Amino acid sequence: MNKVKFWIVFLFSSVLLFQYNKAQSFYGQVSSKKVQVGTPFDFQIVITVNASNYIPPAFKDFEVAAGPYQSNSSQNINGVVSQQIILSYGLVAKREGKLTIEPASIVSGGQKLESQSITIEAVKSAAAANAPDPKSNSKIDGGDLFIKTGLSTKKCYIGEQVTIIQKVYCRLQIVGLQKFIQPSYDGFYSQAQESTSKGIVSVENVDGVNYNTYELYRTEAIANKSGKITLPSIEQGLVIRKQTSSKPRNIFEQFFGANGYEDINVNAYSKPVTIEVLPLPEEGKPENFNGAVGVFQCKIQVTRNELKANEAFNLKMTITGKGNLKLVGAPNLELPEGFETYAPKISEGVNSKTFDYLVIPRNEGEFQLKGLDFSYFSLDTKRYVTVPSGEILIKVLPPDPNSVGAQVYTSHSQVKETENDVRYIKKGNFELLKSEKEFFNSSTHIILLILPLLGLVAVLILRGKYIKNNSNQALVNERKAAKLAKKQLVKVEKLMLENKKDEFYTEVLNAMNNYLSHKLFIPVADLSRDKVKTILVHKLINETTINKLVSTLDTSEYAKYAPGAVSGDLQSVYRDTVDLITDIEQQLNKKAG
Repeated sequence: MNKVKFWIVFLFSSVLLFQYNKAQSFYGQVSSKKVQVGTPFDFQIVITVNASNYIPPAFKDFEVAAGPYQSNSSQNINGVVSQQIILSYGLVAKREGKLTIEPASIVSGGQKLESQSITIEAVKSAAAANAPDPKSNSKIDGGDLFIKTGLSTKKCYIGEQVTIIQKVYCRLQIVGLQKFIQPSYDGFYSQAQESTSKGIVSVENVDGVNYNTYELYRTEAIANKSGKITLPSIEQGLVIRKQTSSKPRNIFEQFFGANGYEDINVNAYSKPVTIEVLPLPEEGKPENFNGAVGVFQCKIQVTRNELKANEAFNLKMTITGKGNLKLVGAPNLELPEGFETYAPKISEGVNSKTFDYLVIPRNEGEFQLKGLDFSYFSLDTKRYVTVPSGEILIKVLPPDPNSVGAQVYTSHSQVKETENDVRYIKKGNFELLKSEKEFFNSSTHIILLILPLLGLVAVLILRGKYIKNNSNQALVNERKAAKLAKKQLVKVEKLMLENKKDEFYTEVLNAMNNYLSHKLFIPVADLSRDKVKTILVHKLINETTINKLVSTLDTSEYAKYAPGAVSGDLQSVYRDTVDLITDIEQQLNKKAG
């Protein structure tokens, strides 16, 4: 029963394989699957088997602008002779949209074979388009010439290596290339690689259409930032050979067909391509992680395990594997105290990188080198991996005192105990503190800068106020009246004490006149009893005070000109004069307030 099933499956598979081989021997192909309405394109039927009763496709949505033209060819491979027949048509799309070329059919070996139907996208003609593509090439259809940007991956991590390939595709013969300019990619550390084409144009079938292809640039790129990074479009100049419709100029061109082609310069363009770059995870990131991404091994060697103090040995760290080796920096060594080292010598090989450190121990003793582990991010496991360094023991003997230039260093603790001005350089993570405050940019500095400005503002305000107060001469005189009267009353008091009666009254009269002149803003020559009374009444001075003022003026004036006729106590006159001026001042100030 099982044998019967086996033979049924075998016969069925044989029939399918036979039918498949038949289908590969009879097929159709087009020059482009995206055409313009009204623009001719090529359609070919390829037959590689003995056939008869050929029935062409039903070109319902197309016009046959030319053909069919038949070409035959034969080849002999290992004694097996095969023939190929190609039937060529020139078709023109009648309308826009998705159009289908129906299958053709032949009879081969007594069986009817049909080619696959082909769907064509027809778009507006160039003449009808409102905004032609600025990058379209007027000498050749855009679908027949383009550059394709190939990526080894469209999503990667920071530090992961990505291969970028720029390859040109052309339906016509590529004769030459012009102006090779290696493209640059922002956001990547890139290194150009040798092209695999090596000057040879190959043929590649894309969606049933054969293209002449040539790899222009191959680049190994390593992303150095995360996010979506767009590789811009590139442009490449080419020389292609295109068939012309000109007639032969002589019999030789007609015979050799040299007139039928011309070499033209065209530009091919690629489309922008976006790569998503993922950041490296923070979870589980080792402290000694130095940016290595890939798969690595690490080996550490020392040239000497036993030596004298002040002698040198080499510590080599060799990293091998696949990844961003070129971007892996020198690890920071954590060596014991008293070990000095310098910037390493870095050498690179194929998939390897070596950091060679020169180390000089200054103290004697036995030391274990630690903290030399190497960590990287594995693209296979998406996790960090740490390669342990193992134990490395270094035995340091006492220094040779007879060696020329030998230096013996004491330990850290000894220096600390015996010296006050010598300190070892502190290593590791620590916080720096300022030993003293700086004057610049301090609060004192800022205040001292602001104070002159504040003083200048205050002076300007006071000066303005002074000018305003002294701009009115009447007010100035009014303010001076009391001071002037006080000054003159001092003189009156002195005369009173000296009992100089004549001069006393004269000075009292001058004091009163000067006071009234300044206070009421009346020239002394214009002073009269009536004018004084009128102004004082206008200023709401009570009548008693006015009458007392007039009486004092009359008494003083009378005593000035007839001193013998006036009797009375000088001290009482002096006190009444002071009280009178004080009373007038208070009443005027009260009204003004």
